[in-house]
Amino acid sequence: MDFLITNARLVDCHKKRTYTGGVAIIESRIVEVYDEHSYIPVDHFDRVIDAKGKYILPGFFDVHSKSDLSAISDPSRVSAISQGILVEVIGQDGFSVAPVSSKNYLLHSQYVFAGLGNPQLKWKWESVFQYLDNLNLKTASNILFYAPHGTMKLECSQNSTLSFTGLSALTYIFEKAMDDGAIGLSMSVFQDPSSTGWNDEREMSVLLKILQKRDGILCVNIENSKNHLRDIDKAITFAKNHELRLHISRIVPDNSEHLEAILSVMDKRRKETQNLLADISPYPNRLLKLVDILPEKLKILSPEEIRIKFKRSESIKSLHGKLNYSEEQLATLKLITTSKRDMGKYEGVNLETISLERDETIYEVIFNFMTFDSEKTYFEHEVITPDSLKKAFELSFVLPATTGHMDGRYLPDMFSAIPTYFNDFSKDDIHGLVMKLSENPSEFYKIKWGIKQGCKANLILVDPDNFNSDSSYVNPRVISDGVELAVVNGKIAWEKGKPTGSRTGEVLSWI
Repeated sequence: MDFLITNARLVDCHKKRTYTGGVAIIESRIVEVYDEHSYIPVDHFDRVIDAKGKYILPGFFDVHSKSDLSAISDPSRVSAISQGILVEVIGQDGFSVAPVSSKNYLLHSQYVFAGLGNPQLKWKWESVFQYLDNLNLKTASNILFYAPHGTMKLECSQNSTLSFTGLSALTYIFEKAMDDGAIGLSMSVFQDPSSTGWNDEREMSVLLKILQKRDGILCVNIENSKNHLRDIDKAITFAKNHELRLHISRIVPDNSEHLEAILSVMDKRRKETQNLLADISPYPNRLLKLVDILPEKLKILSPEEIRIKFKRSESIKSLHGKLNYSEEQLATLKLITTSKRDMGKYEGVNLETISLERDETIYEVIFNFMTFDSEKTYFEHEVITPDSLKKAFELSFVLPATTGHMDGRYLPDMFSAIPTYFNDFSKDDIHGLVMKLSENPSEFYKIKWGIKQGCKANLILVDPDNFNSDSSYVNPRVISDGVELAVVNGKIAWEKGKPTGSRTGEVLSWI
């Protein structure tokens, strides 16, 4: 169906100009972009949509999506499309679901379910091509895929350090993945077996030469790095020496000072790469397991062992000054979820308030959780200040992104990263929003994108006054509001707050 969108506000982010006009779409492409003084042949179209002064924007990129499995189990892509994301970059963090041979299915699944979720989906593919073929024109969003280093290594050998034969096998698998449609290589600096390769000069030399030959992207996940600045410096040096585009992925700092140090290094050295992109969650808060704040001697004990080994008064006394957080920090931790039934009513409440309501000390409250299930008790805590996050997003190469899951739990940014970024950091700068989420990533990935004549029609109609989400750590799966229309390759995929059933998303590296 050919259609016309009229009476819309369009953005020229380069000239920082907003004007009234419309867009004409025939089949999959934009055939004309009108301004208010143009003649518009309304009768030539099957449908005319009155935008009523809302903004037409090019679709947004999620440069760190974890929808490798959910894109197949939920091809409508509601979590993405509802917040204006029309391109999802998957295959992140060195682990994904392809290439995976059938004999190694169970081996791989234990690595990926924690980060990608487990929709009880049987993988019906082995190669990268077969996997991407399950997405091309079968899902509502467009796809870009990094070849996952750790996944490919597991296919070659279960030994972290590869023999000559194993390295030869990895070379073959990686080159085939690039042939099949991967845009580059994703690695992890902390999770084996990818991290072992990251620290192996011989293995890195082979991989980087392939990337350079294929004009591929090096994507390095620095989450949980033991030395972030060292690993960032190493990644930039690799990119510089091999003339690569570099994606520094999953910036999760310990505090605001740490974040500013990371950004300072990248900002000073970014001109040494062909192009640099980095991603960070737009939420200053993070999810924290109770077990992560316990002293080492208690981390290794089960709740039953804690109950048997310690008397209540002795155990509570032993917690003072020995947890990984001060009492002041503990007071601000907000309970997100727990399997302890009588404490479930306190979800969304901080520990200080819980202790007051129960007439217990904060340590007594923590002890109650410890003696039941410290693995399934989660808290929310502020890692960096909103001001520090704002400084991060002021850098053109730092983009907001979703992070998907933690230990299989949904995180709120999966459903609301974009409206959260807009409301907290770009509310009065629609031009900056388009540059950050559309122009910059499309340039990085070398994709023809935007609301221009001849481009594939990938656009959204947004009401900025209502572009928001109530998604939270307690209730993360809340659909965003404000995107009234989403057009993917010329077909309407989202309208009036629900998916249309359209499946026109493409693997963009195949185009």
